[in-house]
Amino acid sequence: MNRLFSLFLTLLMLLSCTACVGRAAAPDPARGQAETLEASAPQPREPEEPSAPAEEPPVQPEEPYVRVIDPSKPMVALTFDDGPDEVCSGRILDILEEYHALATFFEVGRNVLACPEPVGRMAEMGCEVGSHSNAHKDLSKMKKSSLLRDLDTADEAFTAAGAPAPTLVRPPYGAVNKTVKSATGRAMVTWTVDTEDWRSRDAQKVIDYVQNYGELDGEIILMHSIYESTVEAVRVLVPWLQEQGYQLVTVTELMAYYYGELPQPDHFYGYTYFATHDRTDTPIELPGMHLPEEPEADPAPVPEQDPAPDPVPDTPEVPSAPFDPTGIVAAPEPEPEPEEAQEPAKTPEPSVEAPTEALPPPETPAPPQETPKAPVKKDTGKEPLTPSFSIPNPAMFYP
Repeated sequence: MNRLFSLFLTLLMLLSCTACVGRAAAPDPARGQAETLEASAPQPREPEEPSAPAEEPPVQPEEPYVRVIDPSKPMVALTFDDGPDEVCSGRILDILEEYHALATFFEVGRNVLACPEPVGRMAEMGCEVGSHSNAHKDLSKMKKSSLLRDLDTADEAFTAAGAPAPTLVRPPYGAVNKTVKSATGRAMVTWTVDTEDWRSRDAQKVIDYVQNYGELDGEIILMHSIYESTVEAVRVLVPWLQEQGYQLVTVTELMAYYYGELPQPDHFYGYTYFATHDRTDTPIELPGMHLPEEPEADPAPVPEQDPAPDPVPDTPEVPSAPFDPTGIVAAPEPEPEPEEAQEPAKTPEPSVEAPTEALPPPETPAPPQETPKAPVKKDTGKEPLTPSFSIPNPAMFYP
């Protein structure tokens, strides 16, 4: 009985162990789902080390603009009168600076005194500043003392504004007389193309007039820097003129590079002057300006030398035929045969005297057997002629 009870307990223990092992081996659905979700969840990324910023290429400094005038290309001078103006003058300068262009401003002295800033900027840009008198009066109706006083007063305003005293003067209204032309110590300059912008006050009319004018090479265009309409016209005309191939220059530059002279004191340069002078062949280079550099010529190709010819065996020189003033050339003596020993024929030396008159050639020239001697002429007091040529063919007849 005890044995059966022990066997029963043993079997019971074995069954219990088997059940425990089965439960341990069976998967837990809830636990498996949690493990799956944990595996699919995004894992936190490790922080990446900041990469060094890419090195930007160094900014190349902009090369300064070098202004060059080519005297062989078209050029035109824009000029502006009656300024400066607080608004319009600055806008015109902005346009000129944008397109690397220059112009000449003939300013009124009292306006310069009231508005000096644009004048200083004009001088810094390289524009030319001229005088348009001090009070914009008709200079031809003024006495000489009053005329000079007016121009001197204007000069003081220019120097106070930071510009040199002008050497160019544009007389108001273009009115001149003998005193204005040649008694002020200054050069008087007018214009050749009048846009009449002061009359129309219409930008499009000014643009159309200039664009339809025709050839503008060597011309001086008149405008006024006190009108908004002129500013708008300049905004169109400056790039248009450059597109047409015109160089925008000052009046002095036009005189030097196109007409070949500099404005001289007590000289008048009006429409007649510019209409009767053509482009010069000898332009004058102004200080601080650059003429275009001529391209370097390519070196001339060295011709290939032919190989040296084979040396020619020495041959005995054949004596040239003597000079015969009669025009008859003797044939060379035949060489003696080697069997007979003969003395070599003596070649007579050419005569140093030449005939004063050429003898007429014979009708049927034939080489004589013996070389005739030159006829003896009397001394005429003239130097004898010496032959300076050789006769390639002794049998040829020279008249």
